Amino acid sequence: MAADSAGETVDRGRGRPPMSERRKDVIRLRIATAALELFKSQGVAATSVEQIAGELGISTRTLWRYSPSKEGCVLPLLTHGLAAVVEKLRAWPRHLPLLDHLLHESDLAERVPESTLDLARLTRTEPALRSVWLRSYLDAENVFAEVIAERTGLAADALETKVQAGMLNIALRIAVEHHAWNTAPAGARATPPGGLTNATRAALRTAINGLSM
Repeated sequence: MAADSAGETVDRGRGRPPMSERRKDVIRLRIATAALELFKSQGVAATSVEQIAGELGISTRTLWRYSPSKEGCVLPLLTHGLAAVVEKLRAWPRHLPLLDHLLHESDLAERVPESTLDLARLTRTEPALRSVWLRSYLDAENVFAEVIAERTGLAADALETKVQAGMLNIALRIAVEHHAWNTAPAGARATPPGGLTNATRAALRTAINGLSM
């Protein structure tokens, strides 16, 4: 076995024990972080898979085991943030309407990492990253539908469930985009405290009242 510079052991031989999912997630996240930094500094087109792998001291063959494409390297930055939303959904108290629960959970937005906001900013000028961004939210929408279905007793593919999941999904995505696109990266200038939380609450309230004009 050989150890790469990302701090993970890369198994070379046959008959090795399977790598745990947690360790795989750690590697994927490190690849995502390295890719994002390169995309930020020189753009997607100018960044090669070899450069991303080189940042971590791994081979391109190893990188391809963890990412479906160059642009897809950043996907873990999104899935980790969306997993926090799903966790909140699953903690939804039965005595509260869903949106009341989300509106009062101020840490929902606070758990969105700065790297996700950096990625959101890049989606304005990098179509390939925009595609990855939208695909991740579409995948999350299916999970939202499953959680809503568990509570309501409707099928996850029922029209009402899909509309509710879609409204929730779009509200959360637009809140992140609005905040990211209207604030500078960390360290560039001060960002109003609670900015993303306020944007999330405003987006959810609009989703509640949007068709009640």
